[in-house]
Amino acid sequence: MNKAEILQLITEKLESDLAKATDAAIESAESATHEESRSEGKYDTRGLETSYLANGQARHAIELRESLTAIKNFTLPTFSSSSPIALGALVTLLSPHGREIYFLAPGMGGIDVSTEDDATITVITPKSPVGNELIGKTVGDRIQAGGGKTVIGIT
Repeated sequence: MNKAEILQLITEKLESDLAKATDAAIESAESATHEESRSEGKYDTRGLETSYLANGQARHAIELRESLTAIKNFTLPTFSSSSPIALGALVTLLSPHGREIYFLAPGMGGIDVSTEDDATITVITPKSPVGNELIGKTVGDRIQAGGGKTVIGIT
């Protein structure tokens, strides 16, 4: 699987998640302003709790929209086997558990993408512990995140 296909799969996942998050935020906002959410006494906090939920879901939808924009506007760089790891790198690590493949993306990480040959690629950002340690590393370097891993490939 090439990186353009990975970006396309990430885009599709983010678009799906954004649609769900937007619907949930709208539903929560409607619920927060509904007549049944009004306080019936000084200890009744249903309306307040519902408004907190609506606010959190709206923020999540905004984060997804920003991540989707970052992914759509991202230009994939070209890496050689001696290039330092940066955004857009597809990195293969060797860990005590076997091979792990990561794609360093702008925007939201924490999702998995499956390839045609049933390999799983984990999408991470430089803000994640593994992503933070990978930036600037090259083939043969070790990172400590996740019990110690060695970089064995960069594309």
